[in-house]
Amino acid sequence: MVYVPAGQFEMGYGDAQLEEILRMCGDDSREWYEVEYSAHTVALDAFWIDQTEVTNAQFCEFLNKHGNQREEGISWLEPGAGHRGMVYGLIDEIDGVFTPRTGYEDHPVIEVSWYGAAAYSAWVNGRLPAEAEWEYAARGPDGSLYPWGNTFDGELVNYRDAGFNFTSRGFERDTAYNDGHASWAPVGSYPDGASWCGALDMAGNVWEWVNDWYDREYYARSPVENPQGPLTGTIRIGRGGSWYDPRWRMCSGERKGLTPSSYRMHWIGFRCVVPIDVIP
Repeated sequence: MVYVPAGQFEMGYGDAQLEEILRMCGDDSREWYEVEYSAHTVALDAFWIDQTEVTNAQFCEFLNKHGNQREEGISWLEPGAGHRGMVYGLIDEIDGVFTPRTGYEDHPVIEVSWYGAAAYSAWVNGRLPAEAEWEYAARGPDGSLYPWGNTFDGELVNYRDAGFNFTSRGFERDTAYNDGHASWAPVGSYPDGASWCGALDMAGNVWEWVNDWYDREYYARSPVENPQGPLTGTIRIGRGGSWYDPRWRMCSGERKGLTPSSYRMHWIGFRCVVPIDVIP
């Protein structure tokens, strides 16, 4: 894990960053973005956060201790059937024993539901990060646009670049870069893309569950100190973008509302936070 010192930052997007994002994504829905990403000051206590996303090997160890349980009718791990000839799940279960597929031990776990991510986090004496904690670990006190700074560099992140392997579906690739991976990459594959606190893969590779409920208008009423998100909701939040996403989704303020079930979501995983008093 890496240490994130107490501090404050501007969460969301100010005018200049918002202009840059709208330019990249070609979207003219400025009013929508101004509400969802309204810039606001957040102050946070110190915490520890996983340096990388949780891997298939780590999640298999957890499943082999506790089984693949269900909460609210949703399994912790939800391997999908895949489609278009591609099977997404990278964990096999044989006679109740879970093993990562050969060569994918150090890849981020995918097709894990929000419940599975939360249960694993509790198992390691931690929890899922609050959305504000996740963004602070990614952006730092200076509120950089990307984990590594304010200028995009496609060699520092796994995203929809020239090597993207879903071209048959009509997705536009960024041919200016080739990050070396057609889909998922082993965690920590881009050390030069580390955030200010040393966290890796905070942009791209897989989206990451955070603890908060999703509310598009929450930023406007968010408390300054240690915000925990809305008290209730129907969908949770993913952060960070993935190998499946275009350049503008690599910006550290990006967020996505998602059902807590991850069935067939071959692009979302998670990392954990541990309170400061647990690791001295």
